[in-house]
Amino acid sequence: MRAIQPLRAVLVILLAVVVAVVVLARMGTSHGTAAITRPTSTPITSTSVPSSTATTTATTAPTLSTTTTVAPSSVTLLVLNGWTKEHAALYFETELNGFGYDTLAPTDAATDTNKHSALFVVHSAYESNALAIAESLGLSPSVVVAPKASNDSAIPAGDLSKADLVFVVGQDISGRVPPGYSTTTQPTITQPTTTQPTTVPPSSG
Repeated sequence: MRAIQPLRAVLVILLAVVVAVVVLARMGTSHGTAAITRPTSTPITSTSVPSSTATTTATTAPTLSTTTTVAPSSVTLLVLNGWTKEHAALYFETELNGFGYDTLAPTDAATDTNKHSALFVVHSAYESNALAIAESLGLSPSVVVAPKASNDSAIPAGDLSKADLVFVVGQDISGRVPPGYSTTTQPTITQPTTTQPTTVPPSSG
């Protein structure tokens, strides 16, 4: 019995040592895990927006070229009959003269086969006047052209130098001329009659 008691004591000591080792081992593992495992935090990224200097560009509106209409009385206009309608040039010359234009004596064009009327701008300063005339006559602005070899064959030689604008009347507006239209008869100016005083000879006594 005495021999068994020391054996038990040894077993109890060994058991205590094993328990101590196990406890220490577990404690070491937990410390190691604590040392290894760290809470992860999401890094805060600072996003700085570069300040850009706004560049303001001054926009300049394009300058439009404007053409001033010249007083009609200062514009010389020649009307030519470019179609077979008799007195068509006279008819439109009279109408344009009524608009205040300085119209020359109407005459015939070099050709009488012009289906479309044309208004030739001899001097560019009078283009706005030509456009105004085209509008007044109900014509398209496209009839206003600059004279050149490819389009002015209806204008007799030398006539371009006579006027600022040359209007060739074509078939398209010749129908506006009233039937039987002719030169306007100039009114007869009646001169006032002067009554001479009658001289009565003195009577002799």
